[in-house]
Amino acid sequence: MLNSSKNIRRLGLLALLASVSACQSNQQFIAANQDAAMKAATTRAAFELNCQAVTPSILSSKVVQLRFGYARTEYTVGVRGCGKQAVYIAVCLDSDTCNALSDTARLGEY
Repeated sequence: MLNSSKNIRRLGLLALLASVSACQSNQQFIAANQDAAMKAATTRAAFELNCQAVTPSILSSKVVQLRFGYARTEYTVGVRGCGKQAVYIAVCLDSDTCNALSDTARLGEY
């Protein structure tokens, strides 16, 4: 009997967490993480392009649902500076947890 009581409480807690996370629309989630994604891509590009004066542009964005109800935002970010350009995929779990990965096989010059 005691185990079933614990299980009911756990299920209630999971339901509460699921309902709280569902309060934010995909567009709100994308907007909330966009600045952090651009910062992650800009920082990475400044290093890889060896250029501190880079300009990022969001090319696309989406929300990806992961297992167990977790979601993350993904952005394709184009960055230009010092006559060079590169494309990055920025992945964010939230506005404090973003990482930018190079999506360019080689750095392009423009």
